[in-house]
Amino acid sequence: MKFRIGGASAALAVLLAAASSVPAHADAHREPASSYRAVSAQSAHGFLTKGDYAHFSHTVRNTVNAHGWWKKIDGPATHAKVTIWLQVKSGSRWKTLDKGVKTVLPGGGSNKRAVANWKCTNLIMKNHFRTVVDVDIVGYPDSPEKLVTTTQTLYCGI
Repeated sequence: MKFRIGGASAALAVLLAAASSVPAHADAHREPASSYRAVSAQSAHGFLTKGDYAHFSHTVRNTVNAHGWWKKIDGPATHAKVTIWLQVKSGSRWKTLDKGVKTVLPGGGSNKRAVANWKCTNLIMKNHFRTVVDVDIVGYPDSPEKLVTTTQTLYCGI
C-alpha cells in the first residue's frame, strides 16, 4: 500500500512539473470584439472599433498582451489613431498596466494595430484583465465611446 501512495505521489510530482513548464492561458477563445460607430455630419461615415481579449503572447514568454485596430465600413477616412489600454482589476477598480497608441490604416494585422502588453511577475497569481480600445479617425470628429472587451482571468502576477 505504501508503494502505491509513493508511486502516485511521484506521478503527481511529474505531472505538476510538466504543467509548470506550459504557460497558463484563459479558457475563453480570443475572437475579436467590436463596436460600430458612425461619426458626425462632416463624416468619415462608419467604422468598427476592434480589439482582441487580453491573452498570453505567442511570441514573448510570460507576457499578457492585447491589440486594437479599426475596420472601415464606408466613407473617405484613411487613417485612425488607435489607443489601447491593458487593465487589471484591483479591488473594485481597474488599473492601467500599459497603453499603446498608433496611427494606422484600417484592417488590423501586425502593422495596422496598436499593442499593449505586460510582463508577468509570476504565473501563479490569478488576475482579471480587460482591454479598452478607442479609435479616433484622423481629420474627422467622432463620438467618445470606447470598446471594452470581456474580462479574462489569467494566471499572471502583476
